[in-house]
Amino acid sequence: MEHVLRLFRDKDEANIKSLILTILSKEYSFDRSTYSDSDLNSKISDTYGGSRDAFFVIEEGDSIVGTVGVKHEAGADAIMRRLFVDVKRRRHGYGAELLDAVIQFCKQKGYKRILFRCTDRMASAIALCLKKGFKEVEKLEVSGFKIHKLELILN
Repeated sequence: MEHVLRLFRDKDEANIKSLILTILSKEYSFDRSTYSDSDLNSKISDTYGGSRDAFFVIEEGDSIVGTVGVKHEAGADAIMRRLFVDVKRRRHGYGAELLDAVIQFCKQKGYKRILFRCTDRMASAIALCLKKGFKEVEKLEVSGFKIHKLELILN
C-alpha cells in the first residue's frame, strides 16, 4: 500500500497515541516501566514543538503506521524517541525511512550526536540503528532486562 512519511499534524494525535500505546501494551508490558509516557500525556506539539524538535509519522490511507520523535537533549545532542512501526508493516523499510528522516533532520539542525535508549526487547530497532551507523555506548541491567544506549555521531 502507498504510504507517506511526513511531520505529524495535530489531527494525528489520537492515532499516534493509539499506535504507540497498543504496541507498548502488547509487546513491552513487562518493561513498560522503563518508558516514561509523560510525552504521551501532553500534546505532541507541546512535547516535540521546539525549533530543534520534530515528530515524524508514516501514514497509510487514514492510518498512522509508524512514528519517531526527535528532541533536543543538551548541547549538540538530540535524543530519538518513540520509534514504532505497526506490527503488520514491519520488515517493509518503514523503520529505515523513519530513521533516515531523523538523521537528515538532525544534520539540518546542526546536531552532532543522536542518542537512542531502548530495552533489549527492541532487537529489531537496535539492529536497524546499528546498520545505520549507531554504536552501542552503554548497557544497564534493570529488573531482569537490559537498557541499551546507542549513539550516532554526525559529520
